[in-house]
Amino acid sequence: MKINFTLWSTMMNGGVRATFEIINGLSRRGHEVTVTALDGDHSWFPLDAEVRYVDPPMPLKILNPLVRKKYRRPLSYPMINEITEKIGVNFDLVKKLGDAAPPCDVNVATWYPTSFAVHESGKGVPFYFFQDFEELARMDGPEGYKKFRESLKLPLNIITISGWLKDWIKQEYNREAHVCGDGINHDVFYPRKNHLDLKSPNVMGLFAELEYKGNRDLIKALNLLSEDVDDLHLVAVSSKKRVFESSIQREKPEFDYTFFERPDDDELAELYSSADVFAFPSHVEGFGLPPLEAMACGCPVVTTDCLGVRDYVIENKNAIMVPPKNPLKLAEGIKKVLKDAELRENLSRNGVETAKAFTWDAAAAKFEDSLKQVLSQLQKV
Repeated sequence: MKINFTLWSTMMNGGVRATFEIINGLSRRGHEVTVTALDGDHSWFPLDAEVRYVDPPMPLKILNPLVRKKYRRPLSYPMINEITEKIGVNFDLVKKLGDAAPPCDVNVATWYPTSFAVHESGKGVPFYFFQDFEELARMDGPEGYKKFRESLKLPLNIITISGWLKDWIKQEYNREAHVCGDGINHDVFYPRKNHLDLKSPNVMGLFAELEYKGNRDLIKALNLLSEDVDDLHLVAVSSKKRVFESSIQREKPEFDYTFFERPDDDELAELYSSADVFAFPSHVEGFGLPPLEAMACGCPVVTTDCLGVRDYVIENKNAIMVPPKNPLKLAEGIKKVLKDAELRENLSRNGVETAKAFTWDAAAAKFEDSLKQVLSQLQKV
């Protein structure tokens, strides 16, 4: 099967990484996979597919680096519209992206702007690999959010990453969606025997540049917890030091911490394996991969009920789950784990077993099955 994935950019982020993992899985299954993208640099990932970049107009070649520096994220549909309207020129990048797609059996959109490119291209059976949710789309402003909503009304076959997104799509749009899930590289994420020398008792947390990730909630929770737990220590991880610094400036920590900036996957696995507890304070996630990575490394997990984790969390068996946006409940959950050695052991053991079922090969197999089901149904029509 000839499968084309249409991307806005190939720059590194969680959604692109998941797409690339699926692509490699499909390639291993013998499919001829290509990627068509407006811009980016895919050299950060060992991608087993041909990548074709659309040559953008010269003004946007000049503007791209400036916009990336200002917004610290790839150009979005509303950003491009805003820029082009100000200079009085309209570059229809959606059309350019659609036109650039090669002949294929299946054409897969991977973000809401690319859904329009796939739809308008008329090439292959159109699919939509849906990993987004409203909180992400709202970051692109009213126009971006409007386009996000419109994308789910297009006649594309939807494959998504979690059960709650499948249910949300059905409830909001009365559309059916297939679920492929996410996966873990178990060659990297596994319990490490040689632990890092971290101060204990400690709590590990990831700090991302998005409000819904709950950075401030975690700081507040640990401040509350430090009143009951002596020498509490935070193991803070972020791709950007300024993100963590912003969090501790807004919520003054009453505990010690050690900061790790941009660890690679191997270093991250070592941190998970060495931590007493991994805390995940996010308000909402499409899937929520970090708690599953921590489980795979044998680290006891306390997570909010951020929806995506419902696909693998079994309350009080492989993780402790608390309400989102509630630092007090988060503190109570972490305290419960830190104070109970038997609970920590059970969560660790059951978490490792849970994680074994989530592999990228399994996700790619489900993705492939979804493609085949749709194509088979079309042949019967």
